[in-house]
Amino acid sequence: MASLLEINQLKTSIKHAKGQLTIVDGISLVLDKGETLGVVGESGCGKSVTSLSIMRLLGKNAALEGEIRFNNRNLLSLSEKEMQKVRGNEIAMIFQEPMTSLNPLHYIGKQIAEPLIRHMSLGKREAKERVIALLKLVGIPRAEEIYHEYPHQLSGGMRQRVMIAMAMACNPKLLIADEPTTALDVTIQAQILELMKKVNKESGTALLLITHDLGVVAEMCDRVVVMYAGQIVEEADVRSLFQQPRHPYTVGLMASIPEVTSSQERLSSIPGTVPLLHEMPSGCRFAPRCAQAMEICRQQKPELISVTERHKCRCWLYAEGE
Repeated sequence: MASLLEINQLKTSIKHAKGQLTIVDGISLVLDKGETLGVVGESGCGKSVTSLSIMRLLGKNAALEGEIRFNNRNLLSLSEKEMQKVRGNEIAMIFQEPMTSLNPLHYIGKQIAEPLIRHMSLGKREAKERVIALLKLVGIPRAEEIYHEYPHQLSGGMRQRVMIAMAMACNPKLLIADEPTTALDVTIQAQILELMKKVNKESGTALLLITHDLGVVAEMCDRVVVMYAGQIVEEADVRSLFQQPRHPYTVGLMASIPEVTSSQERLSSIPGTVPLLHEMPSGCRFAPRCAQAMEICRQQKPELISVTERHKCRCWLYAEGE
């Protein structure tokens, strides 16, 4: 059975004063129908650019190479008009910042109804009924009143629920959620995650969840890929990743999670910072920050190899014969 989404050697670069800068460098991943895949890594690793590449929402100064196969069609070969039929209809996205993702000039109902009218050719009355049903589905009280309200009248959590309602309007096969709980308090975060779980389970919508929060990954995902400096450095099912992280970067991320039962006064941290796009190391990109770095790490780029049947790692520690 073909996967719903299959990315092969995706390379995303942008024109810059310093030349052509590569942000996402040759990533490959697979997402099956109804599956939840987490993409995790610190800020600047290329997570959000990967999602925008799938949606083809990057500027004209961006260049995409490789393949993004969705339902066995290469999205990179579609025209802009064809992509407009895919966006919001077959693939929907919940953007990172609910405070700025909604149009302040239009009331909530009109914004959610737009994809229904455009993609499903519903009349205004039918669209309104569907919008009110969606608002109730995502747990918004007073749905009939909220329909006529504007974004500034809603709290951050309510706006995020509106974004999810908008994303689910046309029953997409794939939902991309880019940091869906950013800037929300812990109680609202839990409600939003529970809502997304419900959507995933009841509608069979596959979920690509982009986050830097490993707690969210443990709660939500079936599998996870860890990104660093534009590359996937580790890929595994969630249980394997948390029980036995392989890549030194993932190990560092795990060690930085605070434990309630621990008495340590200072949290562990990974020294250094993510390398700049125009100053990538010639060997392993994590080598300058890695306590286990060897001479080969500084000279040659490691490949993403299978450590076990369901666990991949980009590290010379697991190279053949090591």
